[in-house]
Amino acid sequence: MSCHNTDTNNAGQTIILADPCKDNFFAETEAHLERFFDRITQPGVAALNLSNDLRNTAQVIATGSKRFINSITGSLRDKLEEVIKSGLSALANTIMAGASNTFAALEEVIGIHSSLIDPVKGLFDGLVCAATKIFDSMTNVVTDLLVGAMNNAVNAPVCAVQDFIGAMTKRIVDGIDSIVGPLLDPIQKVLETTFKVKDFILGAVNTIRKIQNFFTCGEEIKCRATTKYKLHTGPRKSDNQQDKKFNEIFSGAAISEGAQNLVTDFEKQYGKWNLFGAPLSEASSLQPCNSGNPFKCGTPTVEIFGGDGFNAAAEVILGRVIEDVDEEDIVGGIERTASIVGVKITNPGAGYTRAPLVAFTDSCNRGYGAYGKANIDVIPTSPTYGQVTSISIISEGENYPAGDQEPVYLVDVVVDDGGQDYADTDTLVAKHCGDLTIVDGRITKVDVTNLCRFDDLADLTINSETGFGAVLRPIMSTDIPPVLQGELVQVIDCIYPK
Repeated sequence: MSCHNTDTNNAGQTIILADPCKDNFFAETEAHLERFFDRITQPGVAALNLSNDLRNTAQVIATGSKRFINSITGSLRDKLEEVIKSGLSALANTIMAGASNTFAALEEVIGIHSSLIDPVKGLFDGLVCAATKIFDSMTNVVTDLLVGAMNNAVNAPVCAVQDFIGAMTKRIVDGIDSIVGPLLDPIQKVLETTFKVKDFILGAVNTIRKIQNFFTCGEEIKCRATTKYKLHTGPRKSDNQQDKKFNEIFSGAAISEGAQNLVTDFEKQYGKWNLFGAPLSEASSLQPCNSGNPFKCGTPTVEIFGGDGFNAAAEVILGRVIEDVDEEDIVGGIERTASIVGVKITNPGAGYTRAPLVAFTDSCNRGYGAYGKANIDVIPTSPTYGQVTSISIISEGENYPAGDQEPVYLVDVVVDDGGQDYADTDTLVAKHCGDLTIVDGRITKVDVTNLCRFDDLADLTINSETGFGAVLRPIMSTDIPPVLQGELVQVIDCIYPK
């Protein structure tokens, strides 16, 4: 068995960066839940540590909810102002239109306005009170939910986060409705309006989440492709890729209509959710949520996101396979690990003028350290213009769950930096694999001229006495390019001894 020790205890932790385009509360909550469940499921977690982790996680999520709660109540306040003004205007028009005595009608309208001054003031005071009371209770609310989830979850997939946030939002919405609703009812009876507080909040949460009115002087908003970054593993998709599921949760069906036959006190406060033990047939969850042990990790996957194009997709190519895995490991099913030495493009996508981000993940969170860079075609006359043409591996990482290794070949080289002062006679260390094109001391191109097989990322060191600064990125593949198939006479084996 091989032990993999990281340089820091923070490795693998998810952090959320600032984003000018939306409220990060959901993404931050997901990150805190991931860290919490990762910690409490480690072997030998002491009761004291568990208590501290529970308290600290509840506190930080509760604190983060303040802006979210204020956004909800602020949007509700704006909507109530609109409803009341519209109701007063409609009522006045009705009274004036049917009046035979204009002065008497005007006095009636003024009387209605005067009678509503105190109730309306009480309504908006109550809205401020609701925000304060709900925020003050959030630490206890989040603690209840964490304890409920701990009985069922040992990992925090996206669906578990959705269940958790759905339950938390139900409590927030019910709390606001229970305070504001009774204060609004007598006003609505006078105005003859039928505004529903709960329906408005549930139907508008995703709009509420977006940060508005921050840019009022014509500034350009620069939205990040992602705000989520996992230490030692790179960028991850943030919750803007999960908006469809959150939209469904907050459409009202999952919370208000889906939670039927609530029996326990917990269910009455938070609804029925798969994460908290409710049977799937009764739960408000949108899909089965496996928050238990991920027994089969499978091979790692590559995610391509961001940029300004769409639909690019790829598969990882593994190398440097190591037979060193403990078969009694909690996640089980892993017989070997590997590094990521290449990426096979399965869909080049379209419309890219800016390179998208690349992230590597595995379902057991075992691998770390692999980073990639997408290369796009920026030549307008090219038939592949706007497509992802390849992905360079910047760092191959290690410890990713692996199956059987296929032969890996060097098929192309991307010149990220041509360097300077290279001589025309300079060559690659792997000199039989490719030829350098050097113009005015800079490497402008590398032609792969022979089929070279590797078990790791190809070493493209340059033999040169004068040149420096060139950055060459090998493109690896399990497929032999047609240009090398036709004249193939031998495979140059560049596998390094283990």
